[in-house]
Amino acid sequence: MRDVEKYEDPIQFRPEYSWPDPGTAANCPHCGESMQLIDPRPEYFGKPWWCSTCQWQFSQEDLAGHKTSVETNSDS
Repeated sequence: MRDVEKYEDPIQFRPEYSWPDPGTAANCPHCGESMQLIDPRPEYFGKPWWCSTCQWQFSQEDLAGHKTSVETNSDS
């Protein structure tokens, strides 16, 4: 038990994802379908975007690396 390794970058169980403004819309980079923006509740530990077709979560950082359409609501 003395040979315990410590991670250089500690594991985060609740990563600090950047959350888009309410009313923002985006398409899935995998299938092209529109995704659901999840409400940022304290009990939610996932990423902000959910694709119900692919069953996959995406962050803003994930979408920045793909050519996908992200539209913000201009009514605010």
